[in-house]
This record gives sequence, C-alpha cells and structure tokens, in this order.
Amino acid sequence: MNRTVGEAFRAAGLGLTHAWRTQRNFRLQCAVAAAVLAAALWVDASAVEVAVLFLACGLVLALELANTAVELLVDGLWPHRSEVAGRVKDVSAAAVVVAAAAAAGVGAVVLGPPLLARAGLHGAWVKVAVAGVGALAAAAAATWRALGAGRLRLSRRPEPW
Repeated sequence: MNRTVGEAFRAAGLGLTHAWRTQRNFRLQCAVAAAVLAAALWVDASAVEVAVLFLACGLVLALELANTAVELLVDGLWPHRSEVAGRVKDVSAAAVVVAAAAAAGVGAVVLGPPLLARAGLHGAWVKVAVAGVGALAAAAAATWRALGAGRLRLSRRPEPW
C-alpha cells in the first residue's frame, strides 16, 4: 500500500491515541518515562546519559505498543480462548518485561549514584545499593506486568489459557 508521509504519520497517531486511551500500562510507562527524564535533568545528567535513558524508555514504550498490536491481532484471529493464543500473548508480554527490567537497570546505574549523593548518602556501598535498587525495580516490573496482564493471580483459580 502506497501512503504519503502524512498518511503514515496520521496512522501512527491513531495507533498512539488508541494505546493511550485503552492501555493503562502504556499510560503508566509514559508517566515513569517522564519522571525518569525529569530526574535526569534534575541531577544534571550528561547528554550521553540522557540519550541512554531516552533509548531505554523508548524501547519499553515501543515494545508496549508492539505488545498491544499483538494482543489485538491474536484476539481477532482467535476469538475463542486457545492455548496457542495465550502463549503468543505471554511471550509478547515477556518482551515488555525484559525491556522494563533492562530499563530499570539503566535507570539505577545512571540515576542511582547522583540521587543517592543528593540525599547525602556517600560511600563504597553506593554501587551495591544501586545494584539492589535495580534488581528490586526489575522484580517489581515483572510482577507488575504479570498482575496487569492477569497472568499472575493471588487465588488458586486455573488459568483460562
């Protein structure tokens, strides 16, 4: 299909609008990205550090959009519950979790030391604390994603997939 550049940007805008209106995780990830980038400005991060944070945040958002597209496609192709459909959605969601965990690690390494220094915490243990915060953030991202996707349940009901 031949589209003009304007039509392509309009289609992308419609996709972003759909994701913003329907995907709670996408809105939350946008808010986290804004907070991370604001923190980078607050601690006077270097241009390279800000670029790395932009890339990490952009990767998470792009994969969330791709995950949304996969879920829409799977729901259209498999209107009834299917083990294959569930696995496809699970793998797509896993890509977002991996990117979010990596982004959390990047954020901890780039922003951890200057934020701890601003809080008056100095010393040799700062690197260990940053690594710990990164690991906690990665675990929280994985749990949050699993809860949001309905894959992790606190009850003993069987999974529908």
